[in-house]
Amino acid sequence: MKEIFYYFILFNLSSLLTFSAFSQEMKVGIVDMNRVFGEYHKTKETEKEIQNKRDIARKEVSERDNELKEKIKELKDLEREIADPVSSREVRAASQKRAQKISNEARIMRDAVLDFARKREMQLMEMSKRKRGVILEEIQVAVSQHSKKEGYDLVFDKSARSTKGISFLLYSKVARDISAKMISELNGE
Repeated sequence: MKEIFYYFILFNLSSLLTFSAFSQEMKVGIVDMNRVFGEYHKTKETEKEIQNKRDIARKEVSERDNELKEKIKELKDLEREIADPVSSREVRAASQKRAQKISNEARIMRDAVLDFARKREMQLMEMSKRKRGVILEEIQVAVSQHSKKEGYDLVFDKSARSTKGISFLLYSKVARDISAKMISELNGE
């Protein structure tokens, strides 16, 4: 029984020594993907483009909203005519009929403005997601190519978080942070 115990200890000790020697030979790097993404010139260009499109969409919504405000103003003027005791029955009846028509038009316009704004925002969000995905893919390819060229065995993203918000990389003694190199390479500096 003692022999089995000694073999067990000897096996574990040799495994630890082998793993320790193996891990010392590994070249490990870290990269802050949030920083690289944020400082990449294509990210900044994409954000400007999306912001410009968002500004244009806001202007379009504002123009449509102004048309709606005109309808509402016209409706309020008709409501004053309807409530005016000096107006004749015929004028009030005609104003009532016109007010009903304008009220329906205003409701349709309001729904159209809201639908337009919602669709435009969804389009911008989808475009942003798609373009960010392309940029992240470019960065990942660049990190892979750089890592192969420099002989890294492993490269970790130090900005990655678990679902509980805990960093995946808690400690790294020998890992080299290649974030600055990646930003320079990607930006052509």
